[in-house]
Amino acid sequence: MAKRKPRILLIGTGGTISAKKSKNKWKYGEFLQEDLLKMIPEIEKEFDIDTIDIFRMDSSDMKPEHWLTLARTIYYKIKDYDGVVVTIGRDTIHYADTAISFFLQNTGTPIIFTASLYSAEELNNDTLSNLKQAIIVAGKSDLAETAIVIDNDILRATRTKKENASEFNSFAITKESRIGKIQTHIKMTGKYKKRKKSNPILFESIETKIAIAKIYPGFDAKRITTLVDNGIKGIVLQGYGFGNLPLEGTGFKEAIKYANKKNVPLILTSECFLGDYWKELYCLDIGDRFKNIKIIHTYDMLTETAYVKLMWVLGQTQKYSEVKKMMQTNYCGEINLLKK
Repeated sequence: MAKRKPRILLIGTGGTISAKKSKNKWKYGEFLQEDLLKMIPEIEKEFDIDTIDIFRMDSSDMKPEHWLTLARTIYYKIKDYDGVVVTIGRDTIHYADTAISFFLQNTGTPIIFTASLYSAEELNNDTLSNLKQAIIVAGKSDLAETAIVIDNDILRATRTKKENASEFNSFAITKESRIGKIQTHIKMTGKYKKRKKSNPILFESIETKIAIAKIYPGFDAKRITTLVDNGIKGIVLQGYGFGNLPLEGTGFKEAIKYANKKNVPLILTSECFLGDYWKELYCLDIGDRFKNIKIIHTYDMLTETAYVKLMWVLGQTQKYSEVKKMMQTNYCGEINLLKK
């Protein structure tokens, strides 16, 4: 009796990986997923693959509503597959995969995102190698997380961000982000969630009125009150170093208290994403500067991750104590609170 081939669902959303060049511009979605598979016929000898294209767009045009549509699509189909692969553009892949990490939990099987720098019609393209590796990881690894497979790396969704606009290996690699390598075989490293029988949980209630404010010398704290008055329901503040803010003589304290009064949670992240022992060193570095101020520190969580996570959290609760507890709880490997 022949061994059953792993079943894979391949979902296209657009991006360069699906694009053809026309008059020196990319036309996204011109390569459907079934078209790309025909270019790597050897992969279908090992896997049973179904394809669907739900968007044909530049990932820069994606909105949270698109991520929710993607989450619903995966939720209603994942039980029939051993793994899911999503092709997307590089620009916002780290937002979309993070959204799926929070919007769709307890999947028990891998959801793998991949992208490319060059289209399949280019001579030295990375489309086919990245797609092939993504399918292999989705079908044959023991992983049960949402991850990016790209340029021979397996990267945790909630810990990955793009740092290079024009070269291969364009995603920042840290000990928290890389959970595996693709060599002759799949080599998993560190801690990761493993496959199991489970009942996926879909969270369809999200709050999209979230803003990110990057702090810089001379930042006008009135921008916070303006955001609140314009209906923003949560604000991610990207501070300095361990998450410091210019509190003295800037009107910042008053702006924070105004947001508190209006029940708009302020989430504090850092412009840095490298370093150890954030929780311990934060106390030493910042001391009591935030005493008597209601602000939620997320330590080493990426700003982009905090932005998406806050959408999910505020979709579940608006109670400040619960928002704080959930933002500082590790659900998908997004935050490290381990003590030294």
